[in-house]
Amino acid sequence: MSILRGTLAALAFTSTVWLATTPAAADDVDTCEKASGDEAIAACARAINSGLYSGRQLADLFHSRCFEWNKKQESDKAIADCNQAIRLEPNDTNAFFNRGYAYKAKGRYDRAIEDYDQAIRLNPNHADAINNRGNTYNSKGQYDRAIEDYDRAIRLNPSDADAFSNRGVAHKAKGQYDRAFEDFNQAIRLNPNDAITFYNRGSAYGDKGQYDRAIEGYNQAIRLNPNYATAFYNRGASWARKNDLQRALADFKKFSELSPSDPDGPKAVERVKKALSSR
Repeated sequence: MSILRGTLAALAFTSTVWLATTPAAADDVDTCEKASGDEAIAACARAINSGLYSGRQLADLFHSRCFEWNKKQESDKAIADCNQAIRLEPNDTNAFFNRGYAYKAKGRYDRAIEDYDQAIRLNPNHADAINNRGNTYNSKGQYDRAIEDYDRAIRLNPSDADAFSNRGVAHKAKGQYDRAFEDFNQAIRLNPNDAITFYNRGSAYGDKGQYDRAIEGYNQAIRLNPNYATAFYNRGASWARKNDLQRALADFKKFSELSPSDPDGPKAVERVKKALSSR
């Protein structure tokens, strides 16, 4: 499984002066903008429900809460709040961007692409929107269109490790392994602490039957993220293909611990145990 990042853009609050009428309301706005998680969501809700704000100010509050819902993977709630932000401010680029992120998370790829298209129309240099639209095309299996977007995102921001890593995934899907390795290597040079890129490079080596190099990639991914379940599973598969069944068994067991609801873990454990018992 190749994992594509859809990085949330930083909130783009305007320089609007908040016209709060009470210190408590002003505190809620400040917390809504600067805090995160449940604290921010609760503060946004209080400010929205206070009746003190309208227009751009109210749109920013809805957009901020949409952003936080996306971080919590509450896509329906994110969409509802970004809808309100867009209703109030129809040219809010980042509200379209974050609503597109939520639609992609729900698997509604065409709706996500529509929102990214609109964000890009409003800001043709929005590299994150271009990268995320590429991710969405990638999820649809439209790899050439995805690569076009990654090319454009990289032209706008040549230091964006995510765009290189995601373009590598698209090249890998097309069987263009040399180009994929070039992109993964560049992404790692730009961000040597990205477990996902090491994982994807390992997966590409596995596709080519270079299991030792695949294992090296999974080792790096696990070193950076000790709870990277799919890296344990794929490393286990590489050990199995090298006929190192004890190491394969250990990795499949670890995958099962990290992903207890995934049936592939117990199945892999049983296959390896059966192979060991037949020796």
